[in-house]
Amino acid sequence: MGIIFVIGSIASLILEKYVLANNSHAWLGIIEPLLSIFFIIGLMVTKHTAFTVFNIILAIIYVSLSFIFWGQGNDLYHQRVINKYYE
Repeated sequence: MGIIFVIGSIASLILEKYVLANNSHAWLGIIEPLLSIFFIIGLMVTKHTAFTVFNIILAIIYVSLSFIFWGQGNDLYHQRVINKYYE
């Protein structure tokens, strides 16, 4: 189960950086980080995931990475626009 979570997380973050956030609609990239926040809170509130220090740290790391990848995707888009402008 842990391997599926890790693979899903990596796929989600790559999708965030190269597809959702790497376009002219900046709001589209925020969908994944917000969904991950609601999903993690929902898991913890419904007792599907325990409130342990380890789980909370993992949740914080994942949500932080989601926002970092969103920013990187936006930077990729802006760099592509700048390169097109100067070519």
